Amino acid sequence: MSTMPIAGEVRGHLERDNYLNCDRTLMSWLGTLDHKRIGVMYLIGIMSFFLIGGMFAVLVRTALLIPQKGDTALGEAISANAYNMYFTLHGAIMVFIVIIPGIPAALGNIVLPLMLGAKDVAFPRLNLASFYFWCAGVTMMVLAILGGGVDTGWTFYTPYSTDTASSMAGVPLALLGAFILGFSSIFTGMNFIVTIHKLRPPGMGWFQMPLMLWALYSTAVIQVLATPVLAITLLMIVFERTFRVGVFDPALGGDP
Repeated sequence: MSTMPIAGEVRGHLERDNYLNCDRTLMSWLGTLDHKRIGVMYLIGIMSFFLIGGMFAVLVRTALLIPQKGDTALGEAISANAYNMYFTLHGAIMVFIVIIPGIPAALGNIVLPLMLGAKDVAFPRLNLASFYFWCAGVTMMVLAILGGGVDTGWTFYTPYSTDTASSMAGVPLALLGAFILGFSSIFTGMNFIVTIHKLRPPGMGWFQMPLMLWALYSTAVIQVLATPVLAITLLMIVFERTFRVGVFDPALGGDP
């Protein structure tokens, strides 16, 4: 008889802490440290921009269906400059906002701690900060679209991306957005590396880990090593374009 209240308290505690039964207010989501909730927020945001990037792809393909008339495509609906902007925004959204954070941030946040048997990732607050860095980068990208658009191609290759006369006004904002998105990827990668190193259960060595964990670990290593190189290059383009610092432009002493 004495065990019945204890069992009831344990069952009630588990029900309150259940992921599906927790508080569902907006603030509880925005301030959550639960890796599953953060993964869900990533997934919702990424899939939303996947649809937006897909819309730009449809516009590009639609323009290619109809031969150009003079300097315009699709009659008078899509000009050559607009076409350049559409394929640039399609590529930038799909690569920086969807593909790069898609598997690690969305899927990895949900499954990695579960496959390790861990309560959460190693740094839950850094995990939430990574999501807000992603939101900040996305906001910069949206402002770039609203502030004149981007037509340089998603790779932002010089000299076109540094030429203020031929490229659109939203390029610096888009570059800063991609730079901030890089911080999100770096923090996520660092978090996953430490989580796999430190929170593996007893008996799970490196060669007992599931293949999914190996995939997330190798992706995290690539994020930490490769993303800073891309990010600092984007920042140099911003400095040259804004402050005329000679990095890529030969007229300023640079080298493309």
